[in-house]
Amino acid sequence: MPSRKRAKRSYSRRFFWLLMLIVVAVLAYTGAWYYAANLLETRTTALISGLNGDQRRASCEEPSARGYPFRIGLFCRSVFYEDAENGISLSAGNFRSAAQIYQPLRTVGELDGPARIALPFMPAALKASWQNMRLSARLTEKLPQRVSSEAQKLVLVSDEATAEPIAEADTLQTHMRRNEADLDVAIVTSRLSLAPGITGDVAIPPLSGELLVSIDDGVALLGERALQLRGRSGTIQSLSVKAADSEAGMTLAGPVEIDTDGLISAQFKVTLREPQAIAQLAAQAFPEQRDQIRSVMAALSSLGAAPTLPVTIRRGRVSIGFLPLGDIPPVQ
Repeated sequence: MPSRKRAKRSYSRRFFWLLMLIVVAVLAYTGAWYYAANLLETRTTALISGLNGDQRRASCEEPSARGYPFRIGLFCRSVFYEDAENGISLSAGNFRSAAQIYQPLRTVGELDGPARIALPFMPAALKASWQNMRLSARLTEKLPQRVSSEAQKLVLVSDEATAEPIAEADTLQTHMRRNEADLDVAIVTSRLSLAPGITGDVAIPPLSGELLVSIDDGVALLGERALQLRGRSGTIQSLSVKAADSEAGMTLAGPVEIDTDGLISAQFKVTLREPQAIAQLAAQAFPEQRDQIRSVMAALSSLGAAPTLPVTIRRGRVSIGFLPLGDIPPVQ
């Protein structure tokens, strides 16, 4: 009988100390989480403060860290950035991010619309809305290693015109990653529709496509205040455009170089898929040139279902073989 009582007391003590250990571990974890959350908020505030000044403004309205107990992320009621010197501004709604507590450098997020975007090469600002925009990033101490975004049901409207959309897309994806000193960029879209005012009243069917480009020394380009393309080079790994409801389209690939005068030089290989279908779409878009388009595409069709043509650009002058096509103005 006494042995049973001693065994029961021993079991009770072990259970008590186990319970205390769990309580201490939970309290320690909670303290560490809130310390990390406070550090995240402090560093965010310091980063945003560092962006302000010299004709730049940035804000994350009411930044707060959330996600306890298993995640940690930054929440902002709205986000805003403006670079008055270069004519760039962006504002959007709620921003939410989250990372697993055991992988804090791999983060995902969401951004609410609508957004207002102004860029120096656009005559008017744009308003963008979407059903869902997801973001992801793999962070490092300085620049992110990888950043991606995907927007669904994207609609762009001019800020100064009517409410008619100027562009719509089922999806738009952007991806960027560091490749040592170079920068790899990918843009993928599906069912992109452009308003007649953008296409010069030319009837263009919905398009799907992708752009994969590698920018030489692109990491250094990210650190520049103003985006300067002159004196840059890179390689278009693939530029593919096709009609969304058929396989008719084209693919372009090759190296590109922009000299200090802004003139483009490149060596491209252009592959056409289903030239006859392309001819039909082009004839509908440019009815006054229907006969010339059909004759050219008929000649290309004799080269097969997917003929490849060499396209050369020398200091802005475009040619196919010895046949000149026109000039490309200098990049500003």
